[in-house]
Amino acid sequence: MYVRLTQMREGEKGIVVDIQGGHRARQRLLGMGIAPGTKIFVVKSGNPGPYIIAIGNTRIALGKGVAEKIIVRREL
Repeated sequence: MYVRLTQMREGEKGIVVDIQGGHRARQRLLGMGIAPGTKIFVVKSGNPGPYIIAIGNTRIALGKGVAEKIIVRREL
């Protein structure tokens, strides 16, 4: 099932399948290591505050606007 990162809950895992944004947003996310095929773990799912995801041992905080651009396939 494909969802936006903002629709995922804390503790869920997934794989990034697409970044729906302009060139700058895409380049910014790619620079942070968020690219199609990247496995992520949702540490904190906003409400309130940023979305915090883990990629390996790295933690990344994302605002809601940026998190909305990331399409993820949930892993069961």
